[in-house]
Amino acid sequence: MRRPAAIAVALALTTPALAGATSAPPVDDPEATVVSDLVVQARLPGPAWWKVSSGEATVWVLGVPAALPKGLAWDRSVLARRLAGAQRLILPPTASFGLFDIVGAFQVGAKLRAPDRIEGGLPPELARRFTADAALLKQAPAHYDRWKPAVAGLVMVGDFRRQSGLDPGQPLGAIRSAAARAGVRAQAAATYPAIPLMKTVAGELSTAVNEACLADALQEIEAGAGRVRAAAAAWASGDVAGALAAERGYERCVAALPDGAALARRTMADNAAALAAALRAGGKTVAVVQLRTLVAQGGVLDRLRSAGFTVRTPGEE
Repeated sequence: MRRPAAIAVALALTTPALAGATSAPPVDDPEATVVSDLVVQARLPGPAWWKVSSGEATVWVLGVPAALPKGLAWDRSVLARRLAGAQRLILPPTASFGLFDIVGAFQVGAKLRAPDRIEGGLPPELARRFTADAALLKQAPAHYDRWKPAVAGLVMVGDFRRQSGLDPGQPLGAIRSAAARAGVRAQAAATYPAIPLMKTVAGELSTAVNEACLADALQEIEAGAGRVRAAAAAWASGDVAGALAAERGYERCVAALPDGAALARRTMADNAAALAAALRAGGKTVAVVQLRTLVAQGGVLDRLRSAGFTVRTPGEE
C-alpha cells in the first residue's frame, strides 16, 4: 500500500517557471532566504555549531540535514564535549500518531488519490520530464499513477533520496545514542498530532499548484545524487554554505501545499520557543535543529536574536 509514503509527506517540513504549465502564484517559502552572517565555515572539526546564551545559560545548537548518506563518517568529538555536563538535549519537533488515528489516515489518504493516470493530465513538457525521471528511478510511470501530481512528486523524491543512499535515521540516531551514553535526557522541541498535519496535504490543490509542485520535485531528482552527497560532505566538514547547496525541490513543493508555509513557520517558532525556555531554565543545553530552519530569515536563530539572546556563529568558536 502506498498510503505510508503519502502520510510521510505531511511530516516533512520560488517555484521555477515551467514551459507549458498553468501559471502558478509565487510560493511562500519561509526558508528560501538565509541570514548571510550565519552561513560560515566552522573553526572546530566536524559539523557547525552555534552558541546561544543569556547570562550564564547556554544552548549549543547543531544544525543538521534531514538525512545523511549511509556510512558517512563525521567527527563527533565536539558533540561529545557539548553533551558533557548538559542538562538536556532538545531534538526537532515530531508528529504523534495514535491508535485512533488509523481511520483518519485512511480517509486523508483517499483524498490524495487521483482518478486518472498522471501523464494524461500534464502539460507535454512536464509529462516528458515525469516519464524520464520515473525511468531514472527505475520505475514505470504507472508506479506513481493514481496520486495527485503534487503527491506523486513527493513520493518520487522520497524514492530518489532512498536510491541515493540517504539514511533518514541519521544523524539524529547517532546524536540520540551519544546523549544516552552521556546520560543526557532527550526531548522534542514540540509534538504535533499527525492527522492535522496530513490534512495539510489533503486539501484541495489547484492545477497550478499540482503542476508546480511536481516540477519542483522533479528538479531535485534531475539535480542528481552527486549534489546530495556533496552537501552532506560539506555539512560533515562544517561548511555551512556547501551544506545548504542541495536542491530543495521537495521542500519547495511542501511549502506550496495548503498551510505548508504556515507549518514551516510554526516549526521555526516552536523550535525557538523551546531554546528560549531552556535558556530561561539555566545551565547548559544541547539542541538539534534542521539546518535551514536554523539559519533562515525569520528562522530559529533570527528569532532568538530578535528576542535579545546572544548568538555566536561557528566561525567565532
